[in-house]
Amino acid sequence: MLKKEIILSDRHRCIGCRICEMVCSGTKEGVFDPRRSRIRVLETDDGSLKAYTCVQCEGDPACILSCPSHALTRDPETMAIKISEDKCDACGQCVVACPYGAISMVMGMDKEKVIVCDLCPEWEEPRCITFCPSGALSYSATLPVPKKIAKRQINISLSCNNCGVCVSTCSSQILQVKDGWLSPEDPSKCQVCEHCASNCPIKAIRINRRSKILF
Repeated sequence: MLKKEIILSDRHRCIGCRICEMVCSGTKEGVFDPRRSRIRVLETDDGSLKAYTCVQCEGDPACILSCPSHALTRDPETMAIKISEDKCDACGQCVVACPYGAISMVMGMDKEKVIVCDLCPEWEEPRCITFCPSGALSYSATLPVPKKIAKRQINISLSCNNCGVCVSTCSSQILQVKDGWLSPEDPSKCQVCEHCASNCPIKAIRINRRSKILF
């Protein structure tokens, strides 16, 4: 069974140096320019910093489904999203469709192009991880969370108004609003990306860090 690997970011270790952005743009675009990076360091609502990049959504990612040119596919070995520059016409629909802002449009040699993290398949590990000075970034396979832990992992507060904003940001596609109530369909599939907690407008979702597994 193929195990999907993703870049994980520990916001408690991130120091906001943005070296990952510079290394990424330098490796992939040949220029040290954060705007051309496939990984971005953003400030969360509580003031902490965290690096965000593509998490290779489960199932059929919105970016792939939105592309009219069929320029986006998955790498059969790494499960990373691949972009065919020959097919891509830079329409930007994938940029709009991605719920995490992980896909960007940048200026290439003579025209605009779309970029997304491909996990640096030509290297032993993604370069951003290699050069992260604080060890905030890691690269691991996403494994099922033991059900005993999963039940305690995603905490939805009674203050939740079941708006469903988190549903569209869940990379594991396990959150759903059914019969007016928000609930995880299968917590054991949670990738612990924390996008649900970060994007909840009223902070009604919390990842229990004591039960959380850093894959």
